[in-house]
Amino acid sequence: MEIALQMDFMEDKKLKLNIEKVGQEFCNPQKKATNCLRPCYALHFVLFGKGTLIDGNGKRYELGKNDAFLLYKDEKYSYFPDNQDPWSYIWVEFGGTGIEEFVSLCGFEKDNIKKHIIDFNDYVTLMRNMYDCYDASEVQSLRCTAYLMLVLGNFIEHELAAKTPQRDIRQKKQLRNILVYINNNIMSPTITTETIAQLHGMSVRSLNRLFLEVLNMTPIEYLNNYRISVACEGIQLWNPSIAEVAKWAGFEDEAYFSRVFKNIKGMSPQEYKKKGINEEPFAWIKEKGMLFR
Repeated sequence: MEIALQMDFMEDKKLKLNIEKVGQEFCNPQKKATNCLRPCYALHFVLFGKGTLIDGNGKRYELGKNDAFLLYKDEKYSYFPDNQDPWSYIWVEFGGTGIEEFVSLCGFEKDNIKKHIIDFNDYVTLMRNMYDCYDASEVQSLRCTAYLMLVLGNFIEHELAAKTPQRDIRQKKQLRNILVYINNNIMSPTITTETIAQLHGMSVRSLNRLFLEVLNMTPIEYLNNYRISVACEGIQLWNPSIAEVAKWAGFEDEAYFSRVFKNIKGMSPQEYKKKGINEEPFAWIKEKGMLFR
């Protein structure tokens, strides 16, 4: 099929995909492919059974259910099913430009063509959809290419996730728990960095470092910004007194509330109320990707 899908990747490079063929094999033990030179790339997913593949350098791969393997263009391979438990696989052949660099982002290399997949059914569903819509029509060809892009995109997504340091994952999870706690207790004037740190099993110094590294702001800056956002929302939704809105936002001292408000909003709460400003008070949270409300 000559329908191609182009996309920008890696800044100045282009990926162009042409799906050549999609198929499914239920192999008998006698079916063997020996020293086959691939005219294009071929991505296989082993549905069940077992088999063996040997690349042009003599490297041997034992393959089974939930394994995927990629055969590279212009490379020789020999592969055959297990005698006792012959494999079945679904596959797609594709060509184009910029592919070798792109499939390396998927975690494949010429000397490492096998991947064992945890969420195998997600990939197989996409492959079956590709197989079902494969025919000569232009619309279906484009749809097949879109399915292939989703398959390759899944590989890339998992590769990026696997390369994310475990420390970063733990750090973000810990921060999320802290932010949820702050947001759920925002009206309590007793929230301090000391109480937050103690409740989450860390020192105040570690708490400050966590916020600065991930959010580029201190816990107090986050707390004050969130409280002022709550105050702005209250002013917009109903007509409270300044004392009422200060208490609503977790401030015991009205004068301190007014100072913090002016420092963040550039005007006093009285001026903000008088001007009838209509804004999204929590836009700064969305900009930082902190969707914890």
